[in-house]
Amino acid sequence: MRKLKLLLACMTFFIALGVNAQVKPEKKAKKIANEMTEVLTLDKQESKAIYKIQLERFKEGEAIKKEYANQPEVKKQKLKKLGNKVYNQLKEAIGIEQLKKWKAHKNN
Repeated sequence: MRKLKLLLACMTFFIALGVNAQVKPEKKAKKIANEMTEVLTLDKQESKAIYKIQLERFKEGEAIKKEYANQPEVKKQKLKKLGNKVYNQLKEAIGIEQLKKWKAHKNN
């Protein structure tokens, strides 16, 4: 009986870990979108665009890291390409001046 309780406790723990891992990209994207909205005083439409871009970024990044886990050079190239894609999407969504402000904020 004691072993069964321990097994159930372990299973519950790992299921909870799995659920938290699935929520992570959404939380990260929301955090960045909220911070950018506050710092750059973005409107709702721009904020939603930032969230979508960041969410896609984190999901694609995780997929790249899993797929190329054993190929560090390829993984590095793919992540760099993703970074360039995200930069261009952000530039299109909020403009280069806002991105400069964001970079200055992140550097401080």
